[in-house]
Amino acid sequence: MTLHLVTAMLWAGLAAEMSPPPLMHFVCRPATGPIVVDGRGDEPAWADTEAITEFRLWETFEKPAVETAVRFCYDDNNLYALFECRDDDLFVLYDERDANIWESDAVELFLKPFETDPIYYEFEVAPNNALFDARMVNSGSGGFPRWKSWNCDIKTAVTIRGTVNEWHDRDQGYTVEMAIPLRAFEETVGSRPLDGQTWRFAAVRVDFSVTLEKEQRSSTANVPDGNIHLKEGYSTLTFLPKE
Repeated sequence: MTLHLVTAMLWAGLAAEMSPPPLMHFVCRPATGPIVVDGRGDEPAWADTEAITEFRLWETFEKPAVETAVRFCYDDNNLYALFECRDDDLFVLYDERDANIWESDAVELFLKPFETDPIYYEFEVAPNNALFDARMVNSGSGGFPRWKSWNCDIKTAVTIRGTVNEWHDRDQGYTVEMAIPLRAFEETVGSRPLDGQTWRFAAVRVDFSVTLEKEQRSSTANVPDGNIHLKEGYSTLTFLPKE
């Protein structure tokens, strides 16, 4: 076997290993009871939702070092999201709204209601409950410096299991709860009920830790080139009607 053939076979194997996995499809059910946004996620309604755990690293699609799960449900007023994050080292840099939260530990949620509409939405929360929210118009339209002035009446709460910014100890993690008012999406969705709609979405985890050689960014989306703003790799979320 020639060296060129061996090299070609190695590159072919690497390309196959690095190829994006199939896009994922999930459902969002109506909330089966009231939800209090307190960062605990212990309401019975959350137990009736699906835990989405299929997070994979950007670019390599490998499994991240620590686990993340996200759950969704909705009612007549809000879309709810619950992130549960294992984390050995809770680390934050900012506490003001619309800062560069993604430069330290954070969860992120990207939502694109319609394929043909350029508008999509970004929500981020850090372990200290610092918030970033933005309404974006296409990836090439100027990015977050242009669009982050958009704010909505989102409610968020966080509970932590550990100590923030104390790297000598070992933390357990944090939970983020969000209630995004449906009126925040009126520009794209109007007053249409969510029943039967299918949106593109990407749930993201950003993890910095003294236990990691490099920060890890993982998502339910395919992010082969490290750009989470390319919506072609987003998963889908279909809103089921009330029973």
